[in-house]
Amino acid sequence: MTTKHFYPAIDRFKLLAAILVIAIHTSPFTSLSPEADYIFARILARIAVPFFFMVTGYFVLPKALASGAYACSYLKRIGLIYLISMVIYLPVGIYAGHFKGAGIVSVLKMILLDGTFYHLWYLPALILGFGLIVLLLRALPVPAVGVICGLLYLAGLFGDSYFGFLPEGSFVYTIYMGLFHVFEYTRNGLFYTPVFLLLGYLMTEHRPSFALSLGALGGSFGFLLGEGILLKLLDTQRHDSMYFFLIPVMYFLFSALLEDSTEEQQQAMPKDLPLLIYLLHPLFIILVRGGAKITRLSVFVDNSLAHFLAVTISTFAGAWILIKLLSLLPKKNDSGVKTKAGKRKPKTHQKLSDSAFDEEA
Repeated sequence: MTTKHFYPAIDRFKLLAAILVIAIHTSPFTSLSPEADYIFARILARIAVPFFFMVTGYFVLPKALASGAYACSYLKRIGLIYLISMVIYLPVGIYAGHFKGAGIVSVLKMILLDGTFYHLWYLPALILGFGLIVLLLRALPVPAVGVICGLLYLAGLFGDSYFGFLPEGSFVYTIYMGLFHVFEYTRNGLFYTPVFLLLGYLMTEHRPSFALSLGALGGSFGFLLGEGILLKLLDTQRHDSMYFFLIPVMYFLFSALLEDSTEEQQQAMPKDLPLLIYLLHPLFIILVRGGAKITRLSVFVDNSLAHFLAVTISTFAGAWILIKLLSLLPKKNDSGVKTKAGKRKPKTHQKLSDSAFDEEA
């Protein structure tokens, strides 16, 4: 018999991380202080996506390594979510001119690496990074995989926040410029994703004590803030997703959140709520802007904080309504027999969180 564990802090942080992604795309404090907004949206909020990768590494990767069939099933599931998301955002992308003048190669690059809409990069990055880390862990010892993932992340740093340190016209600079013809950012499934998936996986075997995690988290956050601010002042950033101190921050943050573990299921948010918030929020950004224009309530566009709150609340409401509508659809039980909504008995897995972004994305 295996014990099923629940992680309330992880589940709650999934929702917070989804809201932080909205903050990244709406810059909530720009109207008040561009400097404060940079610190919040371009440094602190960058913990959101690595957190989701670590959740996958902790809850999904061990099962994928134990079963090739499970790994394939998981990748197919993420691929289906990506396909549905691409279809949803295709009209918006066409209207915005994202595909104007794009040839087959450019479209394939968007689909396989960059994402067909600005937030959808996460899904191909997850597919590529997950497949890569599974292959590495099956072929090599964990320390060797750690070295490879660390070197990939280091290489990614110089295509992101540390790009300005590359001497223009140098051999290395030329290599990176060539890489940017293949993909838009090094924040992708090759350079960015594997290290956080691995960190999540390592937590299944060992993690520091809660006291050490909290203390180290505070220090790491301080260094992350200093790093982000210094890089901004030096004007080295091609993009601002990758920081050196983001790795220790995520390690100790995730360790601290895992401390809140229980064997009793608590009343939780709908499972797929964070996932839907992540996937749907760009639609509500468009709807809020359109609604503000129609109603002439320009405050929801001109004031960055009001815009952020309007997008967050409307996205939350829209995702919640969609979940309720989907719950009305007939479901199949484990034997394949259709049952009424709400009557399905969930399966039990060891160390499986009951919230979204563990298996979905």
